[in-house]
Amino acid sequence: MKLHHIGMYVKSLKASKEFYQIYFGFEEELNFRWGSENILFLKKGCSRLELIEEPGEENKRAFLHIALVADDLIKEVALVKEKGLMPVEGPLLLDNGWKVVFFFGPDGEIIELVEE
Repeated sequence: MKLHHIGMYVKSLKASKEFYQIYFGFEEELNFRWGSENILFLKKGCSRLELIEEPGEENKRAFLHIALVADDLIKEVALVKEKGLMPVEGPLLLDNGWKVVFFFGPDGEIIELVEE
């Protein structure tokens, strides 16, 4: 079994879509309405994000962070910084040898870049 997608509630599909496209290279895959929810799937390689916007439910949150693999962490951080997004923590070297850096998304979610 493998992970299919990670879903999260967002305040604005438009703002979150632009954020993940600009800073992390995701592309729109699928956009539809399910009941009262507006749903947008973004994809990068084999990774998918499901962004869910439900009018009137701005405080609905059930998400801590997303971790994306970076082949070259320093290079990826530089690319993101060039686009205007600054890390909130890191780069750090963990005891297990992983290098990590953290950014905030438009709804306060944490985006972690990991180099193993």
